[in-house]
Amino acid sequence: MDKYKFYFNPATVDYYVDGFRNCEFGNGWAGTALEIYKFIADECDYDNESDFRALYLDLLEQVEDKINEKCIK
Repeated sequence: MDKYKFYFNPATVDYYVDGFRNCEFGNGWAGTALEIYKFIADECDYDNESDFRALYLDLLEQVEDKINEKCIK
């Protein structure tokens, strides 16, 4: 079973990883998390608040894992 519940296009994940690394969203992780929140709110389809939360947390985790993966290598 996959670690993640939802599929996000790898380009989407990379966009937030690169934005974090290049400080494009403001000050570090908080700015990146806010941009991810806005993306989920504006661009994704969801039925209720729990769906929104699940999408947000899943994308957040995918971005964080990729950031950490790049730091470890």
